[in-house]
Amino acid sequence: MVLSVCIPVYNSDVKVLVLAISKQIAINNFPVEIIVLDDASSPEIELINSNSLEEITNTRYFSLPENMGRSAIRNRFIDLAHGDFVLFIDGDSHVISEDFIGNYLQTIQLNSGDLIFGGSVYQNESPSRDKYLRWKYSICRESKSVRDRANSHYGFKTNNFCIKKAVLKEYPFDERVRGYGHEDTLFGFVLLQNNIKIVHIDNPVLNSCLDSNPIYLEKTQQSIQNLWFIHEEIQPNIDFINHVRLLKTYYNVKKYRAIPLLRFVNYLVGKSNEHFLKSGWFTLRMFDFYKLAMLVNWTDKKGK
Repeated sequence: MVLSVCIPVYNSDVKVLVLAISKQIAINNFPVEIIVLDDASSPEIELINSNSLEEITNTRYFSLPENMGRSAIRNRFIDLAHGDFVLFIDGDSHVISEDFIGNYLQTIQLNSGDLIFGGSVYQNESPSRDKYLRWKYSICRESKSVRDRANSHYGFKTNNFCIKKAVLKEYPFDERVRGYGHEDTLFGFVLLQNNIKIVHIDNPVLNSCLDSNPIYLEKTQQSIQNLWFIHEEIQPNIDFINHVRLLKTYYNVKKYRAIPLLRFVNYLVGKSNEHFLKSGWFTLRMFDFYKLAMLVNWTDKKGK
């Protein structure tokens, strides 16, 4: 078998996604399987998925008794997948191209890379203000063209990429990284350090799930804590600092002894800045300052 489509799921109904992929497999007679692995979703969601996926051709469904986290669950697909390549798609994504699977298979057949990154897009229409933060940040900072992605090592995401199973087995996700955020940053950095060739193609999925502004801010704080853990415990080196814009900015501020000034400015405007972010009336520079201030607060707590 050439390709295993691997869908990690947590509290998402994946029937529409799996049916769309299964349809492409059936119509084109692709040598592809679908594996859905549920990371201990709520009993209601688990029941919906298990029942709805039971009769979909070429699909296997598994459910974990305990939540493993975003890194560990991806590694579990190594033993489950029969394909030489594994294609990861997040369970809350939507396939928007009728040639989605075919585009990946065509690139695989060209033997042009160890990892193929398809990218992601978000809705064009502006959402309500209570979900504006996640949308605005994503369309401006994360949804990049093929050219922009190919010319920069920033912004690798794990919601839509295809990798040789042998490469994933050699360089698995670091399971010390739990919770939300930056497991993809670390994974991309490790691949870059080991000269794994990444091919960028125009084959995005639609990210349809938009967190509310307060929830996204909570996730942002979790991701900053994860980032500092990675920096301290796993990659405490200058290369990783230069790989991550937030860390690079933090150390530049520290270099010029401006951390006390940043703390003072955050003391003056931090609460109002957070209020505007939660309300959906903000600029991305306000969000950038928020993240930098949160990183400084976290390092203060850690005594760094």
